[in-house]
Amino acid sequence: MKHMESALRPTSVLLVIVFMLAPVCSQTALAAMIGTDALLTADHRPDRRAILQELISRENIRQALVARGINPEEARARINSLSDDELEIIFNNIADMPAGGDATGFAIIVGAVLIVLIIIVEYFSEVKMFPQLYGKDKESDAE
Repeated sequence: MKHMESALRPTSVLLVIVFMLAPVCSQTALAAMIGTDALLTADHRPDRRAILQELISRENIRQALVARGINPEEARARINSLSDDELEIIFNNIADMPAGGDATGFAIIVGAVLIVLIIIVEYFSEVKMFPQLYGKDKESDAE
């Protein structure tokens, strides 16, 4: 029984870590019913000029404009002079861009942390999880 406990200890540590990281990966979604009257009275077309003005007022976008030699006030004036067709083209391009990013970086970090933890557990554990990595000489030493 004691041999079995020592053999399962690295696996249980790894499972505890994985289960602690699991809520970090999940996202919640909220949904609710929309009444017909709210749907019929709602304006389906937001004020696109105001949205673009908000985008320009953000500090990171303002810095990017200045870095490219564009005066933010001049950009505001250009947005106000755009026609509806030009605004439609801009919003069609914005809608095609991915929003928020993806979880590739997070998955790589979690994978790297898990690999490091497995190496640490393998190194400090009396019972090796991967005895095939050590060959016959190391395997006989572990017993």
